[in-house]
Amino acid sequence: MVDLTEFQAALAAHTANGIAFTPAGQGQFAAIPEGYSVESLEKYQETPDRHRANHKFVAVAALAEYLNRFSTEWTMVSADYAGAKIAAVIDGDAPGVPSHKEHLARFEAQLSDKVKAWMSICGKPLAQVQFGLFLEDRAVDVVFPDAADVMEMVMKFDATKKVSFKSSTRLHDGSRQFQYVEDNDVRGGVTLPDHFVIFAPVYRGMEPQKIKFMIRYRIEDGSLRFQVEMHDKDEVLREAFERCVDVLKADLKINLPIYVVG
Repeated sequence: MVDLTEFQAALAAHTANGIAFTPAGQGQFAAIPEGYSVESLEKYQETPDRHRANHKFVAVAALAEYLNRFSTEWTMVSADYAGAKIAAVIDGDAPGVPSHKEHLARFEAQLSDKVKAWMSICGKPLAQVQFGLFLEDRAVDVVFPDAADVMEMVMKFDATKKVSFKSSTRLHDGSRQFQYVEDNDVRGGVTLPDHFVIFAPVYRGMEPQKIKFMIRYRIEDGSLRFQVEMHDKDEVLREAFERCVDVLKADLKINLPIYVVG
């Protein structure tokens, strides 16, 4: 790498021969003698030639604030519903004048911690003890059934973890009642809901909403097994992302069209 002192000396020699460097200028280069290299002088200028940035925001309100500060009439904003992302090219193309597109900003929706916790168990077969421990930790999220019923359910799971379940009956409200046998005698039943409703933001930084998780049960070798699934998952995530786009539109102080790409 050329020593900075040598470079400055070479530049000074050529400047004496009529090559001028203007600190306030842009896009300047210097021709350096053999054995040296051609160097951009941008780093010596008072300002760079153009904005170069690629910022990632996890709050859509922060993206709106950034666009309010830096966007121009040529800024291009696109919303990718499939990927839950919003991308902005701040130095977009003006008619007939292509830009370098090096000033970028984007928002990538991230699941809230509460929803991430529930989705982490979706689609996985859970044993009775596993599901009971999960509910004990996440009961604070649940609005249906109420907290007292959830904790009672957890205690029933613990009390019946060594019994043998034999049959189940669907009740008129959609819940299920499971009969179990202990010491070869039918001792009772456990009634469980067919779904839980939690109250949480889908994406970080957004308002909380009610989200339903369906519970599927099966009896396997006398043991009770569980599987959790988000109800209408694709629709829930799409509507949650639409809320992000709506927040961006509401927070923008300038009229920027938002193009849908997915």
